Amino acid sequence: MAEWFFFCNGKQHRKITCTSRDFGLDWVREPRSIGADMIGSLTESQKQKWIIRLLWLASLCGLASLVTLLWEVGWPVSSQQLVVARYCTWALVVAAALAEGGLLALQYQRAHLWRLLVLISLPLLAFLQLVLGENLANLIDVVVPRKSVPYIALGIVQLTLVFPSAVRLLRLMRDQRWFHSLPPALIGVVSFALLIGVGTCLLKTPNASIGGISWIDACFTSTSAVCVTGLCPLNVETQLTFTGQAVVLFLIQVGGLGVMTLAYFLALMAGQGIGLRDRVALRDLLSEDNLGRVGNFVWHIIIATLVIELIGVLLLQQFWQSSHGSPSQLWWDSIFHSISAFCNAGFSTYGANLMDETVVENRPVQAVLMLLIVLGGFGFALFSELTRYVQVWVRRMNSGVHEPLPRLTVHCRLAGLTTLCLLLGGWLAFGLTGNGWWEAAFNSVSCRTAGFNITNFGAHGTGALMVAIALMFVGGNPGGTAGGIKTTTLSICVMEMLRVLRGQKDLNLWDRRVARDAVERSAVILMLALLWCTVASALVGLWNPAASAADVIFECVSAFGTVGLTRGITSSLSDPSKVVIILTMFCGRIGILAFFLTFFRRAKQSSYRLPVTRVPLGWETI
Repeated sequence: MAEWFFFCNGKQHRKITCTSRDFGLDWVREPRSIGADMIGSLTESQKQKWIIRLLWLASLCGLASLVTLLWEVGWPVSSQQLVVARYCTWALVVAAALAEGGLLALQYQRAHLWRLLVLISLPLLAFLQLVLGENLANLIDVVVPRKSVPYIALGIVQLTLVFPSAVRLLRLMRDQRWFHSLPPALIGVVSFALLIGVGTCLLKTPNASIGGISWIDACFTSTSAVCVTGLCPLNVETQLTFTGQAVVLFLIQVGGLGVMTLAYFLALMAGQGIGLRDRVALRDLLSEDNLGRVGNFVWHIIIATLVIELIGVLLLQQFWQSSHGSPSQLWWDSIFHSISAFCNAGFSTYGANLMDETVVENRPVQAVLMLLIVLGGFGFALFSELTRYVQVWVRRMNSGVHEPLPRLTVHCRLAGLTTLCLLLGGWLAFGLTGNGWWEAAFNSVSCRTAGFNITNFGAHGTGALMVAIALMFVGGNPGGTAGGIKTTTLSICVMEMLRVLRGQKDLNLWDRRVARDAVERSAVILMLALLWCTVASALVGLWNPAASAADVIFECVSAFGTVGLTRGITSSLSDPSKVVIILTMFCGRIGILAFFLTFFRRAKQSSYRLPVTRVPLGWETI
């Protein structure tokens, strides 16, 4: 508890009492100040009118900043136009700060920390951009090209203006009745589709590419980035500018974390909290069983992602120094590849991917990328559970007190064991099919949905091709950035097959009985995935008769597993084939079962069950 007294002409004028928990949020004020008296004299209807006006003003400032930011990013802007945009942004900063201050005064009982942060950050960022100017440009010139520094500095201020409007829009949507009637799977599908549409429009702007690209190629690249696949009909190094590469990197980061995860993270930052329905949706999305830990889990995901990617950037920058002459290009390549590897995207700033001469023999860089790929595809829920297990084990070893270790869930054990078997099995299989052992290890990791390649897959034989297709089809663990049918689906299907062969009644794993619903869904996922890849391969082969069957099947499975590896036919695909690959990448990223569930309504459960009948299956029924 803390108290402040204000004195005027030697007399106590005002007393403010605040608890540490409510610091910056809820203020309990004892006699009222002059400003508070003015606000208190307003009727409730007058307050509401002023609140609506200020909300409109703040929203218009955010919208104007967003439009200005998109104009600066997408179209050529001269130095004179940049000066005009800078003055307009300062005017918007002043207007937004006044609006937020008014809202804070009128709604102090509901004020959240983010409004105080906005009030502090807006003038501060404007001051930094106005006063530091050239010095600020010198500070970040080593990361990005110098000509982009003024736009980036201005863009940071504009994003700060956009943030409050985005939070309010999110809150408005969550308060609507129609939003709560939508199934969570449909919300995920629509959010990814909207992000793909935004990315497509950004890649079509003049600043994003050299010479311009077609709408289908922009949509293909945007879908591949959002779905963290890596297939691209363009040469990222030569056809996309720095702005275009930055757009791709933004789409990779948002797509890797998930649109819904970021949306709820913004809600948590704004102090809105997460309701029970939102927790259930996030539990299924993130594979976190404990509803009470979902809110903290979202924070842990964002923080862990940023920390791991930052460590990856520093390691890549250290190991890449000998092959880069420009510091800005070194830092940009490190940032781009660290995020791309952790999100399992497979995009590279090199036209030849990692077969470029500066990377193909750089074993430390490849080792860092392999580690980032494994961590990104491992799954956030598993990573969090293993972290808690290790923390208890370390505390137990250091203190000497016998503290029981937490029991690992069946999900963690099954996914971890399957991941280890696939990595070791893929390494041995690639090594036995003629690859070097280092290349075999890298390919085994990369085929798990990463998409980086240090060897030419078009030159691999049939054995290596089949191993790669099998690994791409399975993908990574649930709750991560990987695609495919997921490791747990494969494991449950294999264990169910063994259960039937052994004649057991239930599927039991580690002293637990697996729910029949999980077994049935695993079988459906496997059948739908096989059916989708078969139909997609047939359509792509029909519209590209010159391509071999092996190349077509490899391309479609790579798209479904959101891997991004190719045998060299991506750029030569016809437009209808590109549409098929776009849908395949989209379906593989959100999950094929979730994709089809958006088109089916749940049937009403009947109160009775029909008599059982037996269907002959051949001699196997004996």
